[in-house]
Amino acid sequence: MAADADAESVHTRLWLADDRATSWAGVDYDGRQTSTFAVAQYGPRKLWDEVVEAYEGYVAAGRPGIDRLRLRISADGRGTRHEVSVRG
Repeated sequence: MAADADAESVHTRLWLADDRATSWAGVDYDGRQTSTFAVAQYGPRKLWDEVVEAYEGYVAAGRPGIDRLRLRISADGRGTRHEVSVRG
C-alpha cells in the first residue's frame, strides 16, 4: 500500500497491490468528498472491493476496538488466507 499526495489531479491517491503483483487498485480522494472515490482496479482480485467488504464487516461488528479483533493467517494451497474474527 502506498499513498501519493503529489498527484496533479487529486488531493490524495492510494495505491494497493497484492503480493504476487497480479492485481492492483488506485483510489483517488479529491480532498472534499468522503463518500465517493474514483477507483481503478486491475487483475483477478478486486482489491478495493475487498477493502470495502472488510470495512463493512468491521462496521457490522460494531466497530470493535483492537483488543477484540483477531487475525488468522494460514496457507490454503493457492496462497495465504486471512480471516478476521471478533472476540465477544
